[in-house]
Amino acid sequence: MEQSRDQIRAAIVSAWGQLESAKARVIASQAQVQANEVALNGVREEAYVGQRTTLDVLNAQQELLNARVALITAQRDRVIFSYGVVQAIGRLTIRYTELKVAAYSPKTHYDQVKDLWYGLRTPDGR
Repeated sequence: MEQSRDQIRAAIVSAWGQLESAKARVIASQAQVQANEVALNGVREEAYVGQRTTLDVLNAQQELLNARVALITAQRDRVIFSYGVVQAIGRLTIRYTELKVAAYSPKTHYDQVKDLWYGLRTPDGR
């Protein structure tokens, strides 16, 4: 029992750490996007007056694109890890999330399939 409790605590701490890390990555990625936008504007201005080449502008655009991709990935990770925290504390259930679906009942499922000899069909015949 104590071992199970320790495993649950470890899972919660791990999920929380991942969430905090994802939040920090979002903030860092936002700053990176802003910095790359400023850099791109500067490179465009320098290209306008002839001090930079088109390749420099394209490289700056690619860096901005990469920063935006990193931001979106970090935001996705934040959402995924927030669900990980909810799952680790045991709140990712039909009852707590208030989903409009029927709750799974192992006894009901067993009663539906107990007399079947074999097969790959589900209880509703599919």
